[in-house]
Amino acid sequence: MAEVRSCPVCGGADFSDLFAARDHLVTGDSFRIAQCCGCGLFATAYPPDEEDIGRYYQSDEYISHSDKNDGLTEQFYHLARKYMLGRKRRLVSRATGKKTGTIIDIGSGTGYFASFMQQRGWNVTGVEINDRAREFSSAKFGISTLAPSAINDLDDASADCVTLWHVLEHLYDPGKWMGEVHRILTVEGRCIIALPNIESSDAQWFGEHWAALDVPRHLWHFSPDTIMRLAEEHGFVCEAVRPLPLDLFYISALSYRNRGRRVALLRGVATGLFLSIVNLFRRNKASSLIYVMAKQKP
Repeated sequence: MAEVRSCPVCGGADFSDLFAARDHLVTGDSFRIAQCCGCGLFATAYPPDEEDIGRYYQSDEYISHSDKNDGLTEQFYHLARKYMLGRKRRLVSRATGKKTGTIIDIGSGTGYFASFMQQRGWNVTGVEINDRAREFSSAKFGISTLAPSAINDLDDASADCVTLWHVLEHLYDPGKWMGEVHRILTVEGRCIIALPNIESSDAQWFGEHWAALDVPRHLWHFSPDTIMRLAEEHGFVCEAVRPLPLDLFYISALSYRNRGRRVALLRGVATGLFLSIVNLFRRNKASSLIYVMAKQKP
C-alpha cells in the first residue's frame, strides 16, 4: 500500500488523519481519509499502488465503465446522462466560442460523450485507462481512444478543448496531467473539469457514507479552493464555476444504499430536493461542480 507522500497542490507532506470510509462497490475494504495541513486538500491515505488499482474497478456496477441499465438507480443514471450530454455540448461551445473544433476527452469511459460530440461535427479523441472501455467505445461508436501513456504523443497546442468529466480525482499525479492539458491546449483553448465537491452539503450530510468518496478509486477529494490552487500552479485561471444539479440526487441515492437503507432512490430524491433548496444561494455547496479553465495570459 502506498502512503500519501506529498500533496499535489502545495507539495506538503504533513497530513492529518480524519476518518475511515469503505469501498462499497467491490471489496468492502476500509481506507483512511486524510487532509493536507498546508492547503486543506483531502486525500485517500495509503491507497493501492497504481499497478494494483485495477481490481478496484472490476465491477459490473461501475457504471461509467459499463452499459448496464437494469435497476432504478442505473436507469436514473442513464436518463441523467442523456440530459447532461446536451448540456455538456452547450457548455463546450460557450466556453470555446466554437460550434466545432478539436476535443480531447480524458477519461472517456465507454465513449458516450465523445460520440455525442463527434456526431455534432467535433473532432474527438478519447483517453481512457480501462481496456474494456476503450474496446467498447471503438466498437460501438468508432471513437479513436488512446491509452493514458499516449498523451505524450499529442501535439502541442492541438486541442480547442480538453474535458475531464469526473476524472482528475482518479489520477495518481493530477499535477502532471494538468501540465499535459496546458501543453496540448491552444492559446485560446479551454479546459473543463467536473469534480465531486468535498465541501458540498451532501458530503456533510452523509459523512463517511458519502458515495462520492468512492475510495480507493477517488484518490483526491477536491474543494473549490484546492482545485483552483492546483490549476493556478499549472498555468490556468478559473473563468467560471457551475453546478451539476443532477449529481446531488444520484449521489444521495447511492449514499443511502451505502448506509443500507431501503428505498434508497426515493430517499435520495427527497434529500436531493431538500438540499437543492438549501443550496439555492450557495453554489459552492453543490454536490459536483464544473470548472472552466483558461490559460493564464503571459
